[in-house]
Amino acid sequence: MSLANCLEARGLNDHLRPGLKALGAHRVRVEVARPRRAAHSVALDEALEADLPNAHRWDYGIDLTATGGAHVAWVEVHTATSSEVETVLRKLAWLKQWLAEEHDACAKVGRSFHWVATDAGVHIDSARRRRLAAAGLRMPQSRLRL
Repeated sequence: MSLANCLEARGLNDHLRPGLKALGAHRVRVEVARPRRAAHSVALDEALEADLPNAHRWDYGIDLTATGGAHVAWVEVHTATSSEVETVLRKLAWLKQWLAEEHDACAKVGRSFHWVATDAGVHIDSARRRRLAAAGLRMPQSRLRL
């Protein structure tokens, strides 16, 4: 299974872009050790905006191919301050629910979740760092290396 299978099952395959192209200007924030591994990407927020305008949509998905099979890195580019932790956690909860909804193609894809900080840097207090860890989300990074 892959990101392409997941999007096709949901009628979103028109939003699939080669490599990291779906990330637009945010491409500079993501580095893939072996660029050919990044087969496809999707701007999920943009793809679902019309259908789910009030949802806490996650930003991007990146399809990473590897010897062990496909893996999708789900990436949120967002201000990394203590006051934004709850917003990102709501987005993460929404994404996990969206991935689990009725479509096996999305649920079977290996995945990881990443928060990439905007230019303002990372300023998160220890209590909120613990909340991130409890939700399975690492501290935001200014540059994501996959």
